[in-house]
Amino acid sequence: MTVTVIEVVGEGVLRIPKPEGETRRFGMVALVVDGGRAMLTGVPKGVRAQLVAVKLKKVTTRRRRWLKPGVKVRTKTVEIPVLLGEGEVFTAALGEAPTPDAIGVKPARPAPNPWLDVAALREVEGRPVRLELHRTPEVRRRERETNQRKEA
Repeated sequence: MTVTVIEVVGEGVLRIPKPEGETRRFGMVALVVDGGRAMLTGVPKGVRAQLVAVKLKKVTTRRRRWLKPGVKVRTKTVEIPVLLGEGEVFTAALGEAPTPDAIGVKPARPAPNPWLDVAALREVEGRPVRLELHRTPEVRRRERETNQRKEA
């Protein structure tokens, strides 16, 4: 199979949970909608995937007029994908609620350094995004190889 499998996690404003910044692990992110964190249900946990934040940037086209302000012609949303990291998908509950509201990817060999790309996090933190899990053919092949090594 040579198709990339894309699973949409949710849409909202991307935030880095406070504990992630304090520990400097940067392994999870959360989505904020209407003042609260979005509940993430139906996320495939334990699979290997790439966590991608698709920036949703609104672009307005205006028609210029002599000595008058421009007239708004149309507004469209430009989608800019930003790869945050790759690894085994996990979710966590940050607050008191039992449902998960943060998602992350755990690398094959966890290290004390950040699990997600810090420069990519800076680019999308605080902006409207659509979080997606991408399972490319290469990612699925690496997952099969890892599972075969575990079984041997």
